[in-house]
Amino acid sequence: MLGLILCYGVAWPQGSLVLVGEISGVINPVLADYLEKLLQDALQSEAKLVVLLIDTPGGLEESMRKMVKSILNSPVPVAAYVYPRGARAASAGTFLVLAAHYAFMSENTTLGAAHPVTVEGEAVGEKIVNDTAAFIKTLAETRGRNPEVAEKMVRESLSLGEKEALSSGLIDGIAVSLEEVVEKVLSTLKEVKIVRVPLSGRERILHALLNPSLAYLLLVLGALGLIFELSNPGAIVPGVFGSICLLLAFYAFSVLPVNVAGVIFILLGFAFLALDLWVTPGIGALTVGGAISLFLGSLTLFDVRKVGIRLPLELIIFTVLGILAFFVFALSMALVAMRRKVRTGEEALKGKEGVARQVLNPEGFVIVDGELWWAESPEPVAPGEKVMVVGKKGNRLLVNKKREDEGK
Repeated sequence: MLGLILCYGVAWPQGSLVLVGEISGVINPVLADYLEKLLQDALQSEAKLVVLLIDTPGGLEESMRKMVKSILNSPVPVAAYVYPRGARAASAGTFLVLAAHYAFMSENTTLGAAHPVTVEGEAVGEKIVNDTAAFIKTLAETRGRNPEVAEKMVRESLSLGEKEALSSGLIDGIAVSLEEVVEKVLSTLKEVKIVRVPLSGRERILHALLNPSLAYLLLVLGALGLIFELSNPGAIVPGVFGSICLLLAFYAFSVLPVNVAGVIFILLGFAFLALDLWVTPGIGALTVGGAISLFLGSLTLFDVRKVGIRLPLELIIFTVLGILAFFVFALSMALVAMRRKVRTGEEALKGKEGVARQVLNPEGFVIVDGELWWAESPEPVAPGEKVMVVGKKGNRLLVNKKREDEGK
């Protein structure tokens, strides 16, 4: 069955065919391969047009350039459509729109903000800005669009709404639906068949894993799982769950441009918290240092200069505070347990009061807390007389006869 599925060919409908793809979320290698395959399918099926529904905050520069190459070299015309309402084609998405043969935007959408930034959100070097500006300018000139405004999107982080983009000469029109886009581009064709080509199940999973926020959460959950497993050997489930989460996170990090210092900061933070929990239970310098390391590592986890996006500050704060609250609770419970009176073992038996079940001369049975013990006394004890436990030797209690004035 698996072989049949892998060998299965798509039977495209006959007639004027339009293929529709979706570029949503962070631009990454999965979407780049998806677009390349979509354009190959369009060529094989002799499609008249490929429409890309775009809603992205940006993504990897390398993947964006690969997608731009695919669009520029596609024999089948490509129409970029920023859709649905409220969508955006920001950062790397701006390049895709300008590279397309036709560009449209839905109502209440935005285009632009393609200026590269550093991890701290500051401007990068002039060399990087010039290279990016030249690239977007040549794309605009190739498609007959306004190169000056396109260049401002890189140099000045200019972002435009659909009406401003149309009046600035960056797009070909505003459309309220996919059908309207197809009608405007293929106005001479009477019958057009629109076929959506979604991401496959495998592509959807890989695309989701390459979301920076999800990769960050997987790293955090994986570290917590391993810490819990090491704290409770034999629990198994936390260790298995944590290992899987860490492997998935490392897969994402192998594709996304990760700042090594950020990963080290995060792991160091977990190490500090674990040491404070295992070695020196108490809310002290290690706990504070662990929280600071987690926060700094989260801020610098991804190389923003290459990704064009960053982890939401709200997500970082919520995650760090949640982890800190968990460890503070665990440390508090550990301190309470350490201060609690011993309830088991030899220490718990000392000072307990019992009753002789038979004559102790010097040994015999006594009852302590409802349990029958073999005991030894240095002086004779009659049945029914009270005794006091003073120690334990092997499986035998060491007791003394309790005097009447002893309790007072």
